Amino acid sequence: MTIPLKDPNRNKRRLPLFIAAAIVIAAVCISLFRDMGIVDSWRLRNTERQLRGEVEKLRQENALLKRTVEDLRGNPAVIEQEARRLGLIKEGENVIVVPQRQEPRPQAPPKPGKNRP
Repeated sequence: MTIPLKDPNRNKRRLPLFIAAAIVIAAVCISLFRDMGIVDSWRLRNTERQLRGEVEKLRQENALLKRTVEDLRGNPAVIEQEARRLGLIKEGENVIVVPQRQEPRPQAPPKPGKNRP
């Protein structure tokens, strides 16, 4: 029975494989973590989704404000309602100010043992 000897050229044949593996690992790390790498692209996509949502919300708010402006420009009922909300009155109307009624403070129940008849 013969004992197999170690191949002396084994390490020399593996050297190109190690170099190729190191280059692949370096390329993967660079593509993941460099500026505008995959990680940054994921972050940018999340930010883009968030900003698109905010833009849509602002567009809806803008449309509502445009409708409100149109109503205030041409709808007398809306104009009067807004004027009343602001406390304005029509010419010839009288204002009656009614002070708010203050609720009487509840009195504490009498303590037992005092003020006995």
